[in-house]
Amino acid sequence: METEKKEIEMKVRSSQACIRDGYQMYSSNFRKLFRTTWWLAIGFALVQAVISALPALLSPTLLLPALILSAVVVIAWLALTNWQLKKRQLLKPLPPLKMSSWMQHLGKVFIVSIACLLIVMVLTMLTSLPMYILMVANLQSQVGIMNGDPTGMPEHIKWLSMAVFTIAGFIQAYVWLTIIPPFYLMKASMGIQDKEKADFNNTTI
Repeated sequence: METEKKEIEMKVRSSQACIRDGYQMYSSNFRKLFRTTWWLAIGFALVQAVISALPALLSPTLLLPALILSAVVVIAWLALTNWQLKKRQLLKPLPPLKMSSWMQHLGKVFIVSIACLLIVMVLTMLTSLPMYILMVANLQSQVGIMNGDPTGMPEHIKWLSMAVFTIAGFIQAYVWLTIIPPFYLMKASMGIQDKEKADFNNTTI
């Protein structure tokens, strides 16, 4: 990320370029990113494992609260990691944008957001399939218990599930981090465009 700073600050990008260059930026700097955030990722993984266990191991009625908690934790994870990357100077802080600027670039924001979320969904399905299989099996067992059926799951499955949930949560931490570079490049591009527009308006007055 350090090697890309000058280009990031000086270049205006389209939404497609923000996505493409953002993922290239992520992959080329993954080692630095990992060294900076691995300990935060472990915390994220443990919290997500506990949240996943709520509906899967305790009660299916906790599914909605678990989904809400998971969303809150993901947002907190992205915000905390973004702050950590700026603190370690892997990302240079960008000047804040006015709300009017976000509205003017709403099309770009929408395209980058949808594309990044779709990529996260695909990566999540590919990397977390064992976790989802275990969750479904545990949920079916919990529903059976609520209906009076004996549990068909061995006792050690709870510990196995927690281990799988934790590993999947750690991987998910870095799947979610793929969102940060495209959004960083998008914000930098929007700031440059606004500055160029303001400079042009000042010279024509």
